Amino acid sequence: MPRMKLTDQAVQRLKAPPRTRIDYFDVLIPGFGLRVAGPTPVTPDGRKSWVVLYRYGGVQTRLTIGTYPKLTLEKARDDARAKFALLSKGLDPAAAEAAAEIERNRKRMVFGDGAERFLAEGMEPRKGRRLAPRYVEETRRNIRNHVLPRWRDRDLESIARRDVDVLVRAVMEGKVEAEVVLASKGRVKGGPIAANRVLAALGAMFTWAIRKELVRSNPCTLADKPGEERRGDRTLSPEEVIELWGALDGLGYPFGPFLQVALLTGQRRANVARARWSDIDLEGRVWLQPPKTTKSKRQHAVPLSDLVVELLTRVPRKSVTVGGKARPSAFVFTTNGQTAVSGFSYAKAATDHSISASRSDRGADAMERWTIHDLRRTCATNLGRLGTPGEIVSKVLDHAPQGITSTTYNLWENFDEKRAALGRWSGYVRELLARVPSKPTGAAGETHQAREYRVDAVSRPSPGEPIAGGEPQFETMVEAFSQPPPEVSGAAATGLNRRQAGADRGVRKGRGR
Repeated sequence: MPRMKLTDQAVQRLKAPPRTRIDYFDVLIPGFGLRVAGPTPVTPDGRKSWVVLYRYGGVQTRLTIGTYPKLTLEKARDDARAKFALLSKGLDPAAAEAAAEIERNRKRMVFGDGAERFLAEGMEPRKGRRLAPRYVEETRRNIRNHVLPRWRDRDLESIARRDVDVLVRAVMEGKVEAEVVLASKGRVKGGPIAANRVLAALGAMFTWAIRKELVRSNPCTLADKPGEERRGDRTLSPEEVIELWGALDGLGYPFGPFLQVALLTGQRRANVARARWSDIDLEGRVWLQPPKTTKSKRQHAVPLSDLVVELLTRVPRKSVTVGGKARPSAFVFTTNGQTAVSGFSYAKAATDHSISASRSDRGADAMERWTIHDLRRTCATNLGRLGTPGEIVSKVLDHAPQGITSTTYNLWENFDEKRAALGRWSGYVRELLARVPSKPTGAAGETHQAREYRVDAVSRPSPGEPIAGGEPQFETMVEAFSQPPPEVSGAAATGLNRRQAGADRGVRKGRGR
């Protein structure tokens, strides 16, 4: 470690060979010096840093106080003198600098800056931690719509539990700031559930802020959820399945078949939306969901029934331009070919409008509120209703197994049972639809998309039960389908015929069962 009188000219002239570091210490202030690093691929011009070297508590410490030329020689000497003054008072300069930096951050950090930093850094995946895209989107939306308009200029450290209570209560009462109402055209609303989500988002943000030493405590700790949430139990009745299917036929691609596949497979909305053609084997009738897309973080094999294959066969293959050339899109359900389908609220609203219009024409009551997740619950409920054991239902839904057996997961375990279960459910849906005659292709009011992607599964009445001409009345449908599920036999009952069974065995052997 050479010693010399550091001057501006000397500091500019000092260099080090590539990939090496040399410390030049000042003769005027012992322990103060300049570390010169040679060129590297990351820093081709090298790097110069001011350092102080001292011993505290029997441990030698090298503390970097700045870089040259951002910090001049004169200011670096002043900082070094201040550090050694702390040492003479029995204080560790490194610990004191860290505490001062934390305090500076706390004083200058307003909620708006902290929130934007959290949404940029705190929502990013870390090692061993992957956040669901829907959770990330919901957290960002709640903070930006309900919290930032009220707290943007508040001192982050000053926010207390009473402030959280006031804000959450306002959200629960449906109060939304005027700027948000205008920007969203009135789409952003409050309510008990929204208040719960805002509280959860704030709690996550302040936990992150504590970890980053931006605040000392989390004001959301021990706060009660303002809204009462009940576990969903809504399932669609047989007549509702019929109505929904007809509305989705009219909705067309991508949302119509997207929601139909979700109903028939019982898979999560996000997994169906992000389905890729490369993961689907129509000939082998299987959909392999990669671990990175599943909630269980493991590969999941979904058998495809005849009805699902018919739907997917009619789905168009969007193209996307890459490097001036048109290539098939990777996504099964997409609007632009480049990204997976989104805009689920639009699809849901359009479907509800279609069903409401149909019921209004018949003079029937409005359909009970439902959600897209209810399609998954409807599938699961009917799997059990058609005789599928609970263990197989859980495997169809990709619920994580409990206990030590989860570490020895077998992708193809109970695959035949899962195929038979989904085959029975799709067969039941097909039998329901077969009781209602479909509109002829090109019927008035039917869109081109609806005609192109219609599944010809509902073009005949059920054998032995012909329906006289005309659309059946809603009351007749209720009476017909208030009976137990029809007995389904043959390929629809098992989801397999002999040729399919052989193909499935071949697929499983090829995929390493």
